[in-house]
Amino acid sequence: MKVRAYAGWVAGGLLLATLLATLAGALIAQSASYGGVSFPIGDRAFADRVAEYISASCVRDAFDDPEEALGPPDAKSDGCQGCGGCDANAVSLGFRLSDLDIRGHLILEFVDNTLLDGPGNDLFVYITNGKPCRVEISADGSQYIFVGVTVGYPGAIDIGPFVTAGTQFRFVRLSDVPSDEDHSSCPGSSIDAVGAMGPEEAIAVAVGKASGSLEVQPVGQLATGLAGGAEGLLIVLDCSSSMAETVDGEVKIDVAKDVILDLINDLAVGSPVGLREFSGCESSQSIVPIQPLLDTAVFRSEVSALTPGGATPIAYTLEQVKGDFSSTAGTKLVLLITDGMETCGGDPVAAAEGLLAAGYDLRINVVGFDIGQDSKARDQLKQIAEATGGAFLEASNREELRRALSFSAPFSYSVFDKNGILVYSGRLGEATGPELPAGFYRVVIGTEPPIVLENVVVSSQQTTIIRVEQQNGTYTTGIGG
Repeated sequence: MKVRAYAGWVAGGLLLATLLATLAGALIAQSASYGGVSFPIGDRAFADRVAEYISASCVRDAFDDPEEALGPPDAKSDGCQGCGGCDANAVSLGFRLSDLDIRGHLILEFVDNTLLDGPGNDLFVYITNGKPCRVEISADGSQYIFVGVTVGYPGAIDIGPFVTAGTQFRFVRLSDVPSDEDHSSCPGSSIDAVGAMGPEEAIAVAVGKASGSLEVQPVGQLATGLAGGAEGLLIVLDCSSSMAETVDGEVKIDVAKDVILDLINDLAVGSPVGLREFSGCESSQSIVPIQPLLDTAVFRSEVSALTPGGATPIAYTLEQVKGDFSSTAGTKLVLLITDGMETCGGDPVAAAEGLLAAGYDLRINVVGFDIGQDSKARDQLKQIAEATGGAFLEASNREELRRALSFSAPFSYSVFDKNGILVYSGRLGEATGPELPAGFYRVVIGTEPPIVLENVVVSSQQTTIIRVEQQNGTYTTGIGG
């Protein structure tokens, strides 16, 4: 057992003066993210001083320095082989056999930050070896309040259920959770860092009292696929006889019609959109001409009336698209939904290339619906998309079709303030986002399933950008300036 007590308790008045002076300098603080958590006051969010460290059993010298738990996370064990999460940049608590054992704990103090209840999680413990850790907090370093057991990198804790609103805490006590004997190199929890989101006064200084802006932007293939930057969207639906077949017990044409109507509901009012169908060689009809979307009733009526029958004239249909876009300037997007390849002898890839050769600035996104193992159909549809710089996606059921079509529709997103009040609603890819008072916000992006981002920071006179990307049907986000 190793006992290290750290003297130098600071008197309340002196500490408060130190804290206020430090917060005054936070105007130049930069936000920082570790393990997926964004701290608006940057590295200042992490514990600054070791008050006490008492190790329990079997802690090796390489993992017994409590100073390694100070400051931001810096574990480097990714290249370690067989070390079980041990890291020389973290400190081990050791293992204890029962709760009666007072060993195996670490007390850390925040000097230039404080811990208090705010929106979402408040305290983050970065544990490198996956062992659970008991967490207590204290305002004065004497009386401690148990706030839970956590694990992870980081393990997150909302102190709200345990504390009185407005109470500030400066000390965190971390203890080993007794279990079976642990004779690894770093028994018990291995602590790399402890961070607190910080008081609103600190954040107000760090982010400033003026306003900043927020943007939610698509990147990568998603940016290419969205209709948000297009001056015209044309939905082209396969209504050939094969669309009368079933998938998962549902008629494919019915599934497609339902999902198309969902897509229409996701488009912003006034978006230029049209609908074309094909259902037999040299049979392709413009159902709804491209026009500003002001009332979805027209779309609902026309889509509901569609019935399957006939062959699949993709090449002929793409040639007719020229007329659909004849009076539409700017970038255009064709969303082609089909369950098979060309069956009327045409060359749809050449037809797609012909659109570009005719001077049309457009992309074709192709959704292959229930094409199964038909590699020839897959290759042809993929080539149609690639010929125009568009995207090819596949769907084998209703939910996958919904996700595939959503790839071409700008998602809505909502911004909520710290009180849960909706302050803005917008669309992914808008040229400009909202101007907001500096502070914390909750952002909900209408993907499927929705993405929820807590504690998004809007800083004074800065633009916070949330980047949304889709890969293999999964949406990911990143936050930056």
